[in-house]
Amino acid sequence: MSFKAAGHDHPPKSVLRPEVDRTPKFTRDKHSDAHHVRMIRAEDGGALRTFNGGLAHENGWYVSRKARRVLHWQGAAQYDFLTRAEVEFPVVRVASESVRFEFERHGKMQIYTTDVELVASDGTVTLIEIKRDERDLADPEYRAKLTAVHTICDEHGIRFKVILRHQIWDSLVHRRNVTLFCSRRFVTILPEHIERLEGHARQVGADACFGSAARAVAPHCSRTGEAVLQALTVARRIEVDLTRPLLDTTPVTIH
Repeated sequence: MSFKAAGHDHPPKSVLRPEVDRTPKFTRDKHSDAHHVRMIRAEDGGALRTFNGGLAHENGWYVSRKARRVLHWQGAAQYDFLTRAEVEFPVVRVASESVRFEFERHGKMQIYTTDVELVASDGTVTLIEIKRDERDLADPEYRAKLTAVHTICDEHGIRFKVILRHQIWDSLVHRRNVTLFCSRRFVTILPEHIERLEGHARQVGADACFGSAARAVAPHCSRTGEAVLQALTVARRIEVDLTRPLLDTTPVTIH
């Protein structure tokens, strides 16, 4: 298996663990007659495919705090998934259109670019293919390509998932909460906000509630406290279950 990072000749360490990088081969799927598979990783969390309009469906740019850059997306489902990933506590870093696989099946070159890459705090990489519904998977050749990619990922300790649009949101409450929190992702977090949050944690412990934490962060303005707490959720200092209705008594964990 060969690797190439766009702009570099060395293996993409952010995608594969160092001990996996040295593995030259893997067990190919039974329909593949390739001797090598290339995984190409965009440089510095960028994109191998970019979208700036001119397509028959929705596409555009997503300004991500976690990625620290603009991400490209096509289709409303991918936009929704990026929005959710931005506030999901287990997600440390996110990228879009950033990893490409090149391999052969039945003597024909196959090229596949993943929609989203998620990196967890323990370094686990999850590659996501996002579809509107099952009809987008009707083509057997396309399904076989995804199966081959899944096999490659399994061999190298990478998770690979196909997500349908209806699986992104648990409920309308979930979608509304995530959208609200994500809209506050660039609210300014001042040093005094962090000091007050840490002081609150010393008083009540890591397990607090949304209302008390917001008041602690900005005691003179509840709206500011809520906005800062929502930005701190994106920054992974606050963990909260956004699938539930958001109340002052909603439990939060301070990290």
